Amino acid sequence: MNIAIVGAGITGISTALELARDGHQVTVYEQMNATAEEASFAPGGWLSPCVAPSLSAPGVGMPLKQLQKGSGLLQASTFLGSNTWRWMRQWKKHEKQAFKQGAHPLFSALQAMSSYSQDLRWQDCEDPESIAEQRPGALILLRNPQELEFWQQRLPLLQEQGIACQLLSPQQALGIEPSLGQDIAWLSALHFPQGESINPRLWTHLLRMQAQHLGAHFHTGVPIQRISTQPLGVQTAQQLHLHDAIVLCTGAHQQLSSQALGLQLPLMTNWGYSVTAPVRDALQAPRGSVMDWAQQATITRMGQRVRITAGLELDSTANAPHHTATLQRMYRLLNDWFPGGAHLSSPQVQVWRGVRGHLPDGLPAVGASGRPGVWLNLAHGSHGASLAAGCARALADMLAGRPTAIDMQAFSPLRF
Repeated sequence: MNIAIVGAGITGISTALELARDGHQVTVYEQMNATAEEASFAPGGWLSPCVAPSLSAPGVGMPLKQLQKGSGLLQASTFLGSNTWRWMRQWKKHEKQAFKQGAHPLFSALQAMSSYSQDLRWQDCEDPESIAEQRPGALILLRNPQELEFWQQRLPLLQEQGIACQLLSPQQALGIEPSLGQDIAWLSALHFPQGESINPRLWTHLLRMQAQHLGAHFHTGVPIQRISTQPLGVQTAQQLHLHDAIVLCTGAHQQLSSQALGLQLPLMTNWGYSVTAPVRDALQAPRGSVMDWAQQATITRMGQRVRITAGLELDSTANAPHHTATLQRMYRLLNDWFPGGAHLSSPQVQVWRGVRGHLPDGLPAVGASGRPGVWLNLAHGSHGASLAAGCARALADMLAGRPTAIDMQAFSPLRF
């Protein structure tokens, strides 16, 4: 088939690669001038979505109510829009229902996709650490008894899903991350030996090279004016490009899907930050990834750099000024947890602000759109790097009419 992919972030490139592997003629359209220029540019690269920061899955991540309690973790405009309020009510509803039956189907679906993606991610990669700055292992650092109780209640669920994890004392955690700061008070840590992190932008470019080797074509710097359903094609300023199928991998942007399909997903956009700095002293820098649960911040080693990600802004815009207090908090946290590990005064320090799109049940929309020939693979929130491989393979199987390796009902775009 002649298939168009709209969007060249990690999800779009992964989808292009899987479809090219199946022998399709693949063309990728991207409005930015290069691959991975938006949400995939500088996120944290934390590859454990079921134990990720806020807005992971309802009832698993930090409760939305707690994020709103003046902690400084969530920033929002004075007057939230009606769509945002509606989304927050839906998310809270899912939070309340999460454990009523002693199970968590949303969490189970997310973990199944995460495990599937992990199995696929490195299948053709002999040395992921050297080519994608992959780092094994992850710690969640807990500061007080309330946080410890929160995670103790969720440990049976994690173990039921086959997630290897162990509760550690600070001394035990120092055996895994010996450079953790001694002047910061904390109570315990959760260790996830199968947790991973990568450099998402670097990995996306490597996937693009593989897709190109298989014959995929890329058109960057090409804004899409609309998706045509009769005939099926992608309209650019130059012409209407006809295709047998179109896959929208547009992340947090749903203008094309709503215009072409009349499908208005309850997508809530939010913004977050990362600060990436050169390693100052390798002995003082992190070995893998850690998360400060109270501050909803992740710190990740990426080769010769260290990256911290944090922040959650609602009802904001692309050109809004950076939130100074959030950035100051991030600099302080990085220095507190790994003093001397990062060169924060270096001119090579990179500050980035990116947008994410979340649906109110925490899962992406992957599958048929309801319009013939148009498919969706979008709204992955903070989990694009974690879920890209599995979502792409599952979509390629669905498009070909083959059974998928995991149950995809929970991810259907038509579930809302």
